[in-house]
Parts: sequence; C-alpha cells; structure tokens
Amino acid sequence: MKSVLNLKSTMAMVTLVISLVGYTGLNAPFYNPAGTWACEIESPDGSINSTMVISQNEEKEYEVSVETNEYGTLELSDVEVKGTEMTGTVEVAGGVADFELEFDGDSMEGVIYFGEDELPITGEREKGK
Repeated sequence: MKSVLNLKSTMAMVTLVISLVGYTGLNAPFYNPAGTWACEIESPDGSINSTMVISQNEEKEYEVSVETNEYGTLELSDVEVKGTEMTGTVEVAGGVADFELEFDGDSMEGVIYFGEDELPITGEREKGK
C-alpha cells in the first residue's frame, strides 16, 4: 500500500512539474524586433554606420532593409526570427553576407559573415520610429 501511495505522489509531482514548465513556456514574452535601428558595422576598413529597418508584412513575415552610404539599400532575404535571435542573408559587392543578430530590448549585437570576414555589428532601436 505504501508503494502505491509513493507512486501516486511521484506521479502527481511529475504532472505538476510538467504543467509548470509548459505553462511558463507558453507564457514567455514575445519579442518583436520591428523598428528603425541605428547600427555600426566594424569592417577591416573601419566603421560603417547604417540604418536597419525591420517590419512585418501582412503574412507576419519579417522584412529587413539595411541602408548604408557605401552599398546603398540592401534587402535581406531568408529572414528568420526565433525568440530574440534573427538571421538573414543579403547579396552585396558580388558576394553573400549572412547576418546573425541577438536582440536585448532596444539593443542589438551580432556578426555579419562575409567571405572570410566576421564583421561585428551593434545597434540601438531609435525611439518613436
């Protein structure tokens, strides 16, 4: 009888833990990186200042454009957002650059992989945009 009570207690505890884990996962805050971001990209030739605009279309897919003085406006493709991380690619200067970004509130940092280069990128979301 004692083993049946222990088994029931264990089962109840497992059910409670699974419920709590599932509950907190479902209620995790949703992060939306949409907005205008003032960014700085560190390249071998020096810093590149840019503006990144992140928006959502009617299908709730993210669209990203990066405006630079050096390369004009670049449109990212294959954009994916998972939690606070975003990835995407862009064709620039005859090659392909892969973006990996991590957002933390109104701040962002990451890396742009372009050929052999890993270019650090940082940014701040502009207020009211």
